[in-house]
Amino acid sequence: MASPITIIKNDKLLFEASNIQEAARFLEEHLNTTKYKFYDPIERGYVYNIPYYFEDDEYRFIAPEEVAANRRKELEERDHKNARRVWLVPANPNEYDIASAFSRYESLDWKRSVNYDNGDILFIYVSGKIQKVRYKVEVIQGLIRTNDTYHNKTFWVDESKFEKSKEWNYTRIRLVDEVDATELTLAKLREYGLKGNIQGPMKLTGELRDYVMSFFGNDLTVGYYPEEVPETLEEGMRKTVMVNIYERNPIARKRCMDHYGVQCQICNLNFEDTYGAVGKDFIHVHHIIPLHEIQQGYIVDPINDLIPVCPNCHAMLHRKENGEYLTIGQLKERIISNRKSVQINSLVSS
Repeated sequence: MASPITIIKNDKLLFEASNIQEAARFLEEHLNTTKYKFYDPIERGYVYNIPYYFEDDEYRFIAPEEVAANRRKELEERDHKNARRVWLVPANPNEYDIASAFSRYESLDWKRSVNYDNGDILFIYVSGKIQKVRYKVEVIQGLIRTNDTYHNKTFWVDESKFEKSKEWNYTRIRLVDEVDATELTLAKLREYGLKGNIQGPMKLTGELRDYVMSFFGNDLTVGYYPEEVPETLEEGMRKTVMVNIYERNPIARKRCMDHYGVQCQICNLNFEDTYGAVGKDFIHVHHIIPLHEIQQGYIVDPINDLIPVCPNCHAMLHRKENGEYLTIGQLKERIISNRKSVQINSLVSS
């Protein structure tokens, strides 16, 4: 049965095809190359929401959700070449401080020990004293050029390893979820089929894959917040304020949201209550301490330094009045006061 495929180019609708063959033929003409090179990217794209890059452009392929889910099941049951691969990968905290790295960045450049593809899932097992699977990450760029790689010396414990790392090939990964569970220790993994130690990347299949995956249900870095918060419109030019790394950090966000919930702590807006399922778990996170007061080496406290706010309140917190930013308390008082004024005016007018 034919399935419609929508092609999105750089976030804009490009073409609506009636099936994958028509989509491939369109790209053949659009990009002036053979259609056969597009079948796999289109399938992986609509099944796993994996983008396809051609020169400087990003293409996304979208099919009805039920169609994508059914095809995903078929690919994985048949172990098809387009099925997303799942890996178990070791990380040595005595060489590289992965916990601190993910506490600061949502994506990292990781050693490409095997031929990871875009969309592959890596479960990172932290060795040393921890000996647990702690992180689920997604490959967002299977192979990146060495000169494009950011070697952050800050997180390398072993300086000799850091120097050696400059010679590696790299994969770019983004953090999907973090879990700290006793059920994911090395001993437990062996009960579900792991043989030996985790000394290098290994493909996860069968019972062990299903067991590990069952503990990771969130996606911490997708759909929650934008790159920037609109501040104001002035003389036709949009001024913006960048959301800082502490507001974007997925682990800090998760712990903040676990503590406060996903309701705006200023105006009480809950997106799911207001918009239904599309608003589930949507919220911005605001960093309370001004950036100029943060010293180098600062470690964010997700409960005392961050607070969930809606995009409107977030924008107002980043906008100055008489040269000063409003505090959480001041903005909350402003909303309460304005609401009372509206109620009084409504009673007077009636």
